[in-house]
Amino acid sequence: MTNKLKKTDIKKTTNELLASLSEKQRDVLVKRFGLKDGKRRTLEEIGRGYSITRERVRQIENDAKAAFLKSKDVSKLDPFFEALSSHIDEKGGLRAEHHLLSSDLKEFFGKTTSEKEAASLMYFLLNIGEQFLKTPETPTFHNVWSTKKSTVQITKKSLEALVRKLENHKDTITKSELVSWLSEFVSSTEDKKALESYLSVSKDISSNAYEDYGLKHWPEISTKGVRDKAYLVLKKHQKPMHFRFVVDQINDKFKPTKKAHPQTVHNELIKDNKFILVGRGTYALSEWGYKPGTVSDVLKRILKDSKKPLSKPEILKAVLKERDVKENTIMLNLQNSDKFEKMGDGKYFYRA
Repeated sequence: MTNKLKKTDIKKTTNELLASLSEKQRDVLVKRFGLKDGKRRTLEEIGRGYSITRERVRQIENDAKAAFLKSKDVSKLDPFFEALSSHIDEKGGLRAEHHLLSSDLKEFFGKTTSEKEAASLMYFLLNIGEQFLKTPETPTFHNVWSTKKSTVQITKKSLEALVRKLENHKDTITKSELVSWLSEFVSSTEDKKALESYLSVSKDISSNAYEDYGLKHWPEISTKGVRDKAYLVLKKHQKPMHFRFVVDQINDKFKPTKKAHPQTVHNELIKDNKFILVGRGTYALSEWGYKPGTVSDVLKRILKDSKKPLSKPEILKAVLKERDVKENTIMLNLQNSDKFEKMGDGKYFYRA
């Protein structure tokens, strides 16, 4: 903020300007923007209180805004409007409303102003400032405030192209990769802050607990239950893991209100064919090429697929790629003469 208007003066100045309005005008603005308690009232709610129509309330609100801007001391807010305009320009000319009303507040309001009060004041002043343009939210984009309408249109087209690229890619990527991809579609800037601000406008793109990015509807992004979280943990580590370590990772990374319990996670892993038990409580993902079954089933498949007898070392090596078991367990299963036969040269084959 510029020194011309201290952070602590914004609330004071706004209240002084509101005090110059008629009682009804002031009351309507206070209620519409939640300036007293942070709760924004609808036109209908305010209208019921005054026994007037919603259209009459809208008219009073518009008249109140006009009177506010015509107040003789409204120029005292110019430093704030200039600072906010510069802030939005630094973010590429637009900013998602949810950032302006949360993470951006500390830049404009002092510690004596609560976050709820600051958010209400910010929202009110955005609506009052004639240089700020609001683009309402849609199913795919958040509410956006900008200094140029064309910037929003260009950004939306770029984000739509980015979503299509993610759909074709079908896997999560890092934030730096995502910003780089977006820069391919935005010719107006390569500034990282601006590109990150553009990304926050999209409702379709989000991140997970590991700060990997993708489409919000993907299960590895919107992890809804223990099963989704376990899948993401294994996918992130790219190797088989004991279910107890999976539990630890879920509790550490996702910080659920109710901690995940080993037995619950184990039960979920057993029930879903995405997860393959590879031995002694260790699980892998089926998408890695692992197949379900006992050690005997694995031996059967390996020997059938080989189309020739295999030696003990060859069998052990092949099975241990798929299962975390002791060599003795493998050899014990090979002793089943109903399924496997040992030849004179010491090699084994499957008895079809």
